[in-house]
Amino acid sequence: MHPRRTLLPLLFLLVMGLSGCGRELPPPEERIRALVSEAREAAEARDLSALRNLIADDYRDAQGREKGDLVNILRVLFLRHQSVHLLTRVGEIGFPEPGLATVTVYVAMAGRPFPEQDMGLLRADLHRFDFTLRETRGGDWQAVDIVWRRPDRADWPF
Repeated sequence: MHPRRTLLPLLFLLVMGLSGCGRELPPPEERIRALVSEAREAAEARDLSALRNLIADDYRDAQGREKGDLVNILRVLFLRHQSVHLLTRVGEIGFPEPGLATVTVYVAMAGRPFPEQDMGLLRADLHRFDFTLRETRGGDWQAVDIVWRRPDRADWPF
């Protein structure tokens, strides 16, 4: 057998194998929406470990809170509320620079599941979260800053 004929299929297999090694990531906006969904599910499951992983180690907000402070806030929230049900709506998503994103998420929190028509909002705590996210080397996103407040009814998307 001619050496070139043997080498060509091996080269082809090598190229095909290498092209399959790098995972192709969904678009950034899609990954951010998935992150919001993942965070909601982790909060409802009261999974502090999963939520901790969504916060960057160098997190620091305008109030001087760091990652540990945020984790402690979540811990207290879970101690006070034995059952957490969330209804989330993603607002604007922006990309001010490569590897950095901003996203507004509206959250209704209640002790019972929300009916399909969202009528449970009448007894829910309403919050607006403005996140600054940074993309990791693996293509995931983590919070580096969060501002939260009670939303005005005018900007409530439900």
